[in-house]
Amino acid sequence: MDVKLERYRIFCTVVETGSFSAAAEKLFVTQSAISQSIHSLEESLGATLFIRKKSGVTLTAMGTLLYDYAAGALSLLNAAERKFEAYSSLSSGELSVGASDTICRHVLLPVLKEFHDRYPAVRLNVSNRVTSEAVSDLQSGKTEIAFVNLPYPPVREDSQITVEEALPLHDVFVAGMDFRIPRGKRYDWDEIAELPLVMLEKRSNSRCRVDEFLAGRDVILSPEFELGSHELLLAFAAAGLGVACVTREFSEDALNAGTVKLLTTREPLPERSIGILTVSSVPLSAASKAFLEIFREQYSDKQ
Repeated sequence: MDVKLERYRIFCTVVETGSFSAAAEKLFVTQSAISQSIHSLEESLGATLFIRKKSGVTLTAMGTLLYDYAAGALSLLNAAERKFEAYSSLSSGELSVGASDTICRHVLLPVLKEFHDRYPAVRLNVSNRVTSEAVSDLQSGKTEIAFVNLPYPPVREDSQITVEEALPLHDVFVAGMDFRIPRGKRYDWDEIAELPLVMLEKRSNSRCRVDEFLAGRDVILSPEFELGSHELLLAFAAAGLGVACVTREFSEDALNAGTVKLLTTREPLPERSIGILTVSSVPLSAASKAFLEIFREQYSDKQ
């Protein structure tokens, strides 16, 4: 502990107990150590702080002035220490996470529930953002963890961000049950481009990855609908409004329920992943560490 700060603690204890001997007993030190500390403090400040009496001590005018400030400062420090202790024990604090709506719904929701059940006193702050915005919030300190769609090249170029690939993702095309698919049909990309397509809006990272992949094969997609929600993609496809490009892992319920069916392509779209991003130079809070531990518990079989 800083020597000067400790002197102020001793000074306040003497004031509150009324004597050097009582302060020594409370702090488990010798009376000589108390006297020496007060003498050093008076010398450094150039003022007499106490009037010594046989019955104890009383404050001088300068001592009273100092006590008003020192007691307030020490009270704030004690409150901060208690707050840090509560944060560390997860009996208080806040968890700040950034992720897209789709990742929140299909991946993080059970993790968030389990975290809340275990640590109900920790406030949950979930920021719904597309990948670029989630990364920006992480860099600015608004969130401690970002769950994003990878690959996202800018984070590979940022040495301040730690990237962990967590769960694999696969993009596929689905259509409503009335959409006719010839038996054994495997679609070429040129044929996919001719279909009435429903896709995520262009600012979505997953849409960008599909467009880039197909552009490398000289195929440009011109969707009839561009939407901001993965759930809407499935709904539009199920309603017969087009063939939707969706994430298979997030579409299992619809596929199993028979509201949409899968189109098989000759070549699969490249595998993507959900990435966990953190800032390398900033230690994670106890809440963030606990959240990631629960995440890994729940998805250990899929990583």
